[in-house]
Amino acid sequence: MVGYLPGVKNFQFSTSSLVTRCHFFSSTDAPAPTTSSTMAKYKAPPPTLEQKRLRRKDHTIVPSAPYLLAAKIVDVACDAPIIHSVCPPNGWRSAVGKFGVFPTGKLSHSYDSYFGDDIGRDVTYADFMQTAAAVDVSSLSSGTNQLQGTLTNYYNFAFQTSSTTLCDLTNPLALCVLLGLLLLVRAFKKIFMPKFSALGQQLGRAAHGPEWEKNNQDRIIKFGEYVYRLIFHSGVSAYGLWYFHDKSWWNSELGGTKNLWMMHPNHPVEPGMTWYYLVQCSYHIDSLLSVLLLSFTIEWGCNNQIQLNREVTDVLINTTILRIKWAPTVRGDFKEMIIHHIITDLLIFGSSYFRFTQVGSMIMLVHDISELPVELSKLANFVKWKNTSAVCFTLMLIIWVIARLYIFPFVIFQSVLFESYNHLVANGKMDPALYKMNVVPFCVLLGGLIILHVMWFFIMLKIGWTLIHKGEAHDYTEHKQGEDQISKKRK
Repeated sequence: MVGYLPGVKNFQFSTSSLVTRCHFFSSTDAPAPTTSSTMAKYKAPPPTLEQKRLRRKDHTIVPSAPYLLAAKIVDVACDAPIIHSVCPPNGWRSAVGKFGVFPTGKLSHSYDSYFGDDIGRDVTYADFMQTAAAVDVSSLSSGTNQLQGTLTNYYNFAFQTSSTTLCDLTNPLALCVLLGLLLLVRAFKKIFMPKFSALGQQLGRAAHGPEWEKNNQDRIIKFGEYVYRLIFHSGVSAYGLWYFHDKSWWNSELGGTKNLWMMHPNHPVEPGMTWYYLVQCSYHIDSLLSVLLLSFTIEWGCNNQIQLNREVTDVLINTTILRIKWAPTVRGDFKEMIIHHIITDLLIFGSSYFRFTQVGSMIMLVHDISELPVELSKLANFVKWKNTSAVCFTLMLIIWVIARLYIFPFVIFQSVLFESYNHLVANGKMDPALYKMNVVPFCVLLGGLIILHVMWFFIMLKIGWTLIHKGEAHDYTEHKQGEDQISKKRK
């Protein structure tokens, strides 16, 4: 679910070595006091490791997340060659008065951007080649055997080794694999989506007649998307249930969600988890792209004059170079869906970077399972099978309430809010300052998902109300005004 530190990551998480480059001054390094009384009384904060020790000893001295973020931004900025020359020689905290006095000053705290020495290094391919599991390609005689040995090493590294560099989606190797998977997804859709849409065309013609087909080409295109999403969510749900069914964090008798935080950040990331994340991330990036492609129409070299008709309200940008307008296939819940995809992608990347893959896998699994009746309902509504639509709609409501309105907020999110602190900070090794900078943005993003789920639930209730009182199923996630009004506008 799901992600989690977008803005912060851009400047503080680029490499793990960044944590050693922050500009700090000990009291022995400070230059002679200036004539200013404030500067004369200023005492530079202790080194980062000492600050961490003091924060772990007394958690109450840790400022709130906005202050920590502001302090980190200035720390990183003052490390830049150009800005460093204009920063005060005594350190920039000497210029902010009581705000820079450690430990009570709101801006006085410095912290590592990552786990530092508290986390083991991911296994690189070079590290794997030094293990007994690697095949010594140089000892093989023929070129065919060498190629086979190389492929075997690739396979064993990717699918048989835990905690490799592939488990961090921000790693260059993982990004390359992610790009490859994304291209495969796009290729699959290019080949099969027309076939899925052709199936929808046949079903629509049979259910509504040939005249309906002429006026509903956009719905036929969306039918292909429904089938594709149903196939994906069915596959990853089946894999997730098989792979995670015996994991301790799903078993309340073994401690349940408390196990999400045990051994963090040094719990092993198994290959099954690594590829689960890679596949999920490639799907969600493609979903974001698909929503954009289905929502907008771009016309190049357009005449700047547009007719005063109903299309005027559809045009977003109109110049002599290009025109961008809403496409007929735009979703009725476009804003909610685009926010959902952005949050999901941020959560996936953030959770892989900070080793929160276990909680991330829980969120993704409950989302995938709850998506199945949603897509089935859309397909049943497409062909206007009323009884099937009613059954799928009822099933959708039940699973949505259980998965997204109960398990997600009251089991998973509750664990993030309360259990994570006890295991990561109180009884763990994480710096309280780093915890605040991680968990607060994560909670904001997760809370955003919960709000969206509640909004969609009310849309579902609106669909149910229409189904009961009119005897018709109108998908308001696709058309905010209902399908009958859309049809009238087309006419």
